[in-house]
Parts: sequence; structure tokens; C-alpha cells
Amino acid sequence: AREVLSRDDVHCLLDADIIASGVLDEHPARPTVWLVIEVSATIDRNDVERVLQWSELLRRVVPDVIPIVLGETVTEGGRSAASEQRVVLVRNGSIMGWTEAVERWVTSSAS
Repeated sequence: AREVLSRDDVHCLLDADIIASGVLDEHPARPTVWLVIEVSATIDRNDVERVLQWSELLRRVVPDVIPIVLGETVTEGGRSAASEQRVVLVRNGSIMGWTEAVERWVTSSAS
């Protein structure tokens, strides 16, 4: 059974810049996935940690949540944290780590 988010959890989640959902057509199970996106001019390790925190909160109530950081530039710490945690990194329209993020964060593969 899924949890219910507390009022504090909801307020924390509302700090995310963008939350969106859609169907992952490329996946055989075609699950509904939620994207939690942190937008920052310069992506750093703190941005990655924030988007992971928000994603974990949302994961309490929906199974498939993909964390994404989006920005113009990225620090080395931000790049390595995104890679280690399999967070999608979008820099100047270039998407890095999507396949790895789907493999880690989308649980509907058992369908």
C-alpha cells in the first residue's frame, strides 16, 4: 500500500520547479511516469540532491518517478552526482543519462 504525504511533505514537494507526468512509450510496459525537474543556471551537487529528495517524496505515492536536473552549465560535482545517482542531466537541450535513469527508477518492467 502506498503512503499518504503529510502537509509538510507536500509543501516540500511544491518547491520542485516542474512536476509532470506522461506515458513512457519507449518502455514495453508503457508505464505512467512522473518527472521531477530542478532548473538551475548552473547545476551542482546540491541541485541533484534536491531533485532526489523530491523524487523520493513523490515515490511514496506513485511508483515511477524520474529525477531530472536542467541548466546551462554544470559543475564537475553536479555531473558526477547526476551520473552516480542516475539522475537525468539536461544541459543546453542535450539529454544525458536518460536510459540509465529509466533503468534505475522505472519499476514497471515486471508487467
